[in-house]
Amino acid sequence: MGAVLSSAHPLATSLLADISVGDHIQRTVGGLQLNLDTIWATAAAGIVTIALGLMLRRSATSGVPGKFQLAWETALSAVHTQVDGSIGPRGKRIVPLAVTLFVFILVCNLFGVVGLGATYDFLLPPTADINLPLAMSLFVIVLVHVASIRSRGIGGYVKHYLTQPFPIFLMPFNLFINVVEELAKPITLALRLFGNLLSGGLMLSLLAYLVVWKIGVIPVGGILALVFNPVWKLFDVLIGLIQAFIFALLTILYFDVAMSDAH
Repeated sequence: MGAVLSSAHPLATSLLADISVGDHIQRTVGGLQLNLDTIWATAAAGIVTIALGLMLRRSATSGVPGKFQLAWETALSAVHTQVDGSIGPRGKRIVPLAVTLFVFILVCNLFGVVGLGATYDFLLPPTADINLPLAMSLFVIVLVHVASIRSRGIGGYVKHYLTQPFPIFLMPFNLFINVVEELAKPITLALRLFGNLLSGGLMLSLLAYLVVWKIGVIPVGGILALVFNPVWKLFDVLIGLIQAFIFALLTILYFDVAMSDAH
């Protein structure tokens, strides 16, 4: 058999057939196919996010803050600094959106900690389903365009796409480049988050099958699997934290570009 199973080997074929990506508990309602596990996990993440906000409101104090309040204030201070440095006072209304997105996405991503790498986990991170990242990305981009129109006016909004980045006589190229850029923004924003979270779930599945494939015949093979999975989960938590931060940061940067002057 050699050191590595070939793709034609019966055991390898069986393992590849059992490892599935992106499977969901689905129901069709009114002609629409719904991923029930994603809906349930999204609702659960929303409830947790709201509960965290209510807990902060209840425990907030103008005196010496507790650890929970201090964590929130640290995050808000970081976002305020970023927004003030890029957009200025006009960007204050973006802070609640950026912080909410960060907390919500982080909660969604942390659901991967309770996952087991099974085909149907009880609580999968909903950000590992392309539907949620794409919906959030489209929501952000629509708000960005609304902010751009309010900041520049209709005339300035249209002028930006026709006169940037090249001179006016290259208007067709300007329009083409700007349209492609705007279409790419929600796609890349969604795929970055989705790809990292989906790969985390896939890695858990591969680690679980590693016991059967390679180390299951070793007497302590099962114990080794108990070591590998927590280590990967910790790494997955770090990836989830980084991706939540990147999504919130890009949201701020998109608003910065949309609300900036023509130059």
